[in-house]
Amino acid sequence: MSTIPESSRWWGRSKGEERTPFDADVPAWAVSLVIHSLLLLSMALIGMPREVSIRRPIAIVSPPAIDDVDVEPDLTVDPTEESGFGTAERRDVDVSDAVAPMLAEDAVVPVDVDDAVDPQFMAVEVDEPPSAAELGTFLEAGAVGPGDSGVGIARVSGAVDRLTAEIANSLQQRSTLVCWVFDQSVSLAGQRKEIAARMQRVFDELRTADAVPPGRRLTNLVFAYGQRVGSVLDEPTTETSRVVRAIDSIPVDESGVEMTFSAINEAARTAKRFRGTAARNNVMIVCFTDEVGDDQHQADAVARFCREQAMRVYVFGVPAPFGQAEVHIMFREFDANFADEVRPALVRQGPETLYPEAVRIRSGTEADEPLDSGFGPFSLSKLCAETGGAYFCIHANRDARGRVGDHQVAAMSSMLRYFFDPQVMRAYRPDYRSAAKIDKLLASNRAMQALVKAARASEIAAMDSPTMQFPRVNDGELTALLAEAQKKAAVLQPKIDALHAILTAGLPDREAITEKRWQVGYDLALGRVLALKVRTDAYNILLAQAKSGRPFTDPNSDTWLLVPDRDIGAVGSQTEKLAKQARELLTRVVEEHPGTPWAHLAAIELRVPLGYRWEETRTGVNTPPGPRPGGGGGGPPRDDMRRSLTPPKPKRPLQNI
Repeated sequence: MSTIPESSRWWGRSKGEERTPFDADVPAWAVSLVIHSLLLLSMALIGMPREVSIRRPIAIVSPPAIDDVDVEPDLTVDPTEESGFGTAERRDVDVSDAVAPMLAEDAVVPVDVDDAVDPQFMAVEVDEPPSAAELGTFLEAGAVGPGDSGVGIARVSGAVDRLTAEIANSLQQRSTLVCWVFDQSVSLAGQRKEIAARMQRVFDELRTADAVPPGRRLTNLVFAYGQRVGSVLDEPTTETSRVVRAIDSIPVDESGVEMTFSAINEAARTAKRFRGTAARNNVMIVCFTDEVGDDQHQADAVARFCREQAMRVYVFGVPAPFGQAEVHIMFREFDANFADEVRPALVRQGPETLYPEAVRIRSGTEADEPLDSGFGPFSLSKLCAETGGAYFCIHANRDARGRVGDHQVAAMSSMLRYFFDPQVMRAYRPDYRSAAKIDKLLASNRAMQALVKAARASEIAAMDSPTMQFPRVNDGELTALLAEAQKKAAVLQPKIDALHAILTAGLPDREAITEKRWQVGYDLALGRVLALKVRTDAYNILLAQAKSGRPFTDPNSDTWLLVPDRDIGAVGSQTEKLAKQARELLTRVVEEHPGTPWAHLAAIELRVPLGYRWEETRTGVNTPPGPRPGGGGGGPPRDDMRRSLTPPKPKRPLQNI
């Protein structure tokens, strides 16, 4: 029985025939057709273009110069307001919302690859900047909190340990390139050694804690800056020992010039060349410094570039002194070629705000002492806030309770007398929006505008050593003494009245202020100016009254004393009314804003009485002087044998530290 092929069965069922066309021998022409068709198809495929991944070499060149951006501190509002990269319209705004009003799928600004050729380096694939949605997610993922501008740390070692968490968090997302940027100034020389010694521990902790997921790489670049900016490592490395050696090898720059923002800019632009795609590689820029920087005009442009490239900036710096630009540090010599000594040196570490917000009143009390503002210098803090990084305020005395005396100030630390809880100060965060937006805000409220205008005025001081003792030789001489003492008050009074007029002009808008920082700033300024005005007016009025004649109640008295007193009633109802207003404002600051620099200053003002009273005493001004006792001759014997065996070492000039 013959077997019918399956193909014949299928053909029979469908066509009704037993034989198929394939049962016979295949014709030669069919075989030839198939072979030639295959040959033609192969030739066509060979001619088609293929996509080739090209690795393009690029040259490592100096970054392009950033256009200077000068901020005019003018309160007038430009109707064509510039668009800035400010972090927040309010205190706790979603960071991604600050990037774009609507989250676009594609980035607006393309990234161009440099066409210059250098055979030493091969360019990895370069992509466009991240979209607004990607950038928002990136900025929100920080371990400290995106845009934190006041993370209080007591020691550099603790700050470096905190950085470990930031790097680990970034590595959980994707491979990370860290740019280490170091200030070469004299004042930071000792801390650089401490940081280098600590850095290896950071890298070891990242490895032992399994912080680097499989397939993720941590690479590093090192930069240093003083008067000039330079790269210490020319290309990224994963060898942590090279990083530590590079940091330890950074020389000291004694020029006194610190190009901080130029250095961060070069680090960012160099990182852009090496990072690859933003979707595969994070970039962190970590800067160590102890001053503001001499190129703050570049801050906005640097922040814009880092933000567009999704590069977080972290600064390990110093706390800005409250309402001040400069502060003394306790400088300790580290170089054996100079005299070993500790002495104060003036450096620029503030202020913490764009415009001044504290009226400068020199009172001769604790209120004149520098305080911790709770935040870093404005330009650096704003850079960290806008890029989703963090500013770490490092001060060795941060954990001190109460006033820090001279003998307690740590070497190379600023002479801040009081510190405040960073958690409390978060509610008083400076406004890091663009200057145009801050100008618009000030123009909308007369109280806030008055505060800035008054704070811009030159420092005003209470009467310099006012006369408080008036001996009576006779009525004429007493009157002359009283008149001479009044001159000090007469010189000061117009300046105080001018400040008072500026601040009271804004009083109708005080209740419209919603931001706590502006509220307390205005209340403290008006309260302190009023207190100064009341004390000066009361002094002047009491001296004028005494010139009309004032008899002693005790016949043995011969001298009048002016003594501070809380009772203000003797100088008139108008001054008494101003005194009441001053007390109310200062009390409100203390009660509504406890644990802040404003409350500290208000409490000091409240401790000093606003008025004066007369007291009488005897000084013997009319008693003839007796004979002077004879004095011994000589003095201590001279040591003619004393001589210097070696010349003293020179003292370092402190203007360039």
